[in-house]
Amino acid sequence: MEIVQEDVILSIWDNLIFPAKQLKKNTLELTIKSIDSFYSQGHLDFGGSEFRTAIYERVTPIIEDDPKYAWWSLSPGQYLVTYNEILNDTNYYTLIYPHTRLIQTGSSHPAIYWSPTSKNQKIVSILQVGEKGVRLKENSRISVALTYRIVRKD
Repeated sequence: MEIVQEDVILSIWDNLIFPAKQLKKNTLELTIKSIDSFYSQGHLDFGGSEFRTAIYERVTPIIEDDPKYAWWSLSPGQYLVTYNEILNDTNYYTLIYPHTRLIQTGSSHPAIYWSPTSKNQKIVSILQVGEKGVRLKENSRISVALTYRIVRKD
């Protein structure tokens, strides 16, 4: 396994909001594109024949002082977050974990392993908002992606 560095990150990730702020030596900070709440339960069975995804309802951010960006004000609970950034190379993998600042707000999300199976595949995560709620600005950096590729030694 080989962790990729800045130049490779820039060549395989798309839709970065502001690379100079998002890109660190070997990580990329991911930003929020949209947030959905869970409107109804999903169904999951052993064989998959009865699988049904949950129904989502878009959470609309509210424009306040700065008309360029709006804020989501989220109550405690779970939400589906979609990221702006897309890993657009199926030869790479990424581990996405919560940004330290997100944890400091009393919110978090699970670490997820992501391996795209096709181009332009959106990345989503479950956001767990703590008991006091949280305010998130559009395009805020809530996650960190450590990207790597498997090096095969034949």
